[in-house]
Amino acid sequence: MQNISNQFFINNTAAPTAAKAYANNNDIGFSQMMAARNTGVDGVISSLRPDVSPALTMALGGLVGAYGINVPPKLRIFSTKKGFKLEEGDERGTKFEQLLGDHIGVSDLLSQAQTQALASRDAAMHSAIETFMQGNASGYDMNGFLTEFKEEQKPRAISIVYDGNSTQVEELDGKNWRPIKNESDFMSDLIKAYTRYTLTQTATEAHQAKTGKTKANSLAAISLDKG
Repeated sequence: MQNISNQFFINNTAAPTAAKAYANNNDIGFSQMMAARNTGVDGVISSLRPDVSPALTMALGGLVGAYGINVPPKLRIFSTKKGFKLEEGDERGTKFEQLLGDHIGVSDLLSQAQTQALASRDAAMHSAIETFMQGNASGYDMNGFLTEFKEEQKPRAISIVYDGNSTQVEELDGKNWRPIKNESDFMSDLIKAYTRYTLTQTATEAHQAKTGKTKANSLAAISLDKG
């Protein structure tokens, strides 16, 4: 079986022409595969969530069957210090690691997909913040608020998901996996977070004002008693 190499990269970008050539060389049936990706439930999801790496999708599509890896169920792939691995408990893990060992280029594609997804996520967050600031440049301490927001928005965990039709990058949200956040998601999170922040600040100020007034009344009473 032909090994995958860095033929998929041109200036660190996946090369569609090379990917198509690889697909044809491995009898994937490029046209049939692309048509299948636009049909059925998974096809609808894929059209709403663009494939993060068509080259990776085609590479995996041409290899998983040869290694006896059944998809679906989808593969959830994690980056570790020892390389990419399937989630713990997935019985296909050994075969997947063998695939990666034989085809180093797949690991390169996985790494590229994750790096680009995280870069897009970071850019989306900063773009949302810039837009949000245009209408909220004044008020409570925005620097403090944004510092807290950025800290809260750091991704807890990232995984790459291949479902047989497309490749996605997802992040852990609570106990569930969700598509990696885009600008719309961050804008929604900003509005919710800022609402909580301003309500907290208002409540704090009201409490401090009430406490200060109580102390002032107490001091006045003590003064009158002494007089």
